[in-house]
Amino acid sequence: MELTPEEQCLIAEFRKLSPAGRDELLACAVSLLRRAGSEPDMEPDAAPNQCRLKDVEQRPEREKTPFFTE
Repeated sequence: MELTPEEQCLIAEFRKLSPAGRDELLACAVSLLRRAGSEPDMEPDAAPNQCRLKDVEQRPEREKTPFFTE
């Protein structure tokens, strides 16, 4: 897995923290994730550089009901 220099710096700084500092930082991150998860308009796996697909239209021919003719 390739990391950017920015990501490598963040990991190095995290490793320098004391156990109490790590716990505090992780608690803050969990809090931010919970707040971000409460937004209904954003999907968890949606990225900002992706477009959303239109909802699949309902087609009566796809229904699994019996088809009767006279």
